[in-house]
Amino acid sequence: MYARVNTIFGTEGKVDAGVALLEESDRGAVESAAGNRGLTTLVDRQAGVIVAMSYWDDLYRSSDAVLTQARENAAMAASGELVAESFEVAVAERQAVPAPGAAVRMTRVQLDPARVDAGLAFVHDELMQRLSAGSGLCSAELLIDREIGNGLFVTTWTDQDAADRAEALLDELRLDAEERVGAKFPGSESYVLVRGSARSD
Repeated sequence: MYARVNTIFGTEGKVDAGVALLEESDRGAVESAAGNRGLTTLVDRQAGVIVAMSYWDDLYRSSDAVLTQARENAAMAASGELVAESFEVAVAERQAVPAPGAAVRMTRVQLDPARVDAGLAFVHDELMQRLSAGSGLCSAELLIDREIGNGLFVTTWTDQDAADRAEALLDELRLDAEERVGAKFPGSESYVLVRGSARSD
């Protein structure tokens, strides 16, 4: 499965207009498209940022002209710029269906392209296991571009306190991850879940 991550850098006063367009109009176009496996929308209202993550059996289907227009319309509504990234969904686990308003952490990942498999194993076998041992985790997924080693580690939590505890754990593992498998986690962004994907992982 693949993911297309569309980030709209809008303005604080118009971010809700962009979210509304995504949910009231564009979601239907995306989810009815051939090969689509769901759509998740996130928002940071204070920063004016919207993230729309769509999932696909075949990534090329996400470039359909109708879908491209839908993304551009949402960006215009939010008075923002659109940045699109594409990834393979390398790791995905869901323990519970997150409710709207759940806390989401999106952490940038840099893996050594020559050691991608080792990096993925570290995330799955150690990082995911330790996060799952705590309370409040709803879902986690690692999105990766294998060619360059860049990716996103996206976790969804029942509340902000749980997300903050996970961030502290990630900080503890940063040095270990870099020394053992060449994995770096240069920074995290915080969002609120608007609406999740109904797909089955």
